[in-house]
Amino acid sequence: MSINTESHYKGKYSLYKFAEEWQLNTYEFDIIKRIVRCRYKGQFNQDLVKTKNLIDIYLKEKGESRLDIEK
Repeated sequence: MSINTESHYKGKYSLYKFAEEWQLNTYEFDIIKRIVRCRYKGQFNQDLVKTKNLIDIYLKEKGESRLDIEK
C-alpha cells in the first residue's frame, strides 16, 4: 500500500514505533520528531525555536526550570 506523505517524513523506521519502544510521552515524542524533521521541512530555524519552546514547556510541566538544569 502506498501512502502519500510529505517529503520531511523520511527514514526506514516509523517514529511512532521508536516512541513506543522507548515509551516516550507526548512531549518527548514531539521534541524528537521536530528535531529529526527540521532539516527537511525547509523551516529549520523556526522549527528549532518551536522545539526549544516545547522543551521549556516540558520543563515547566515537570516542575523544573532552566536555572535548575544549569546548576
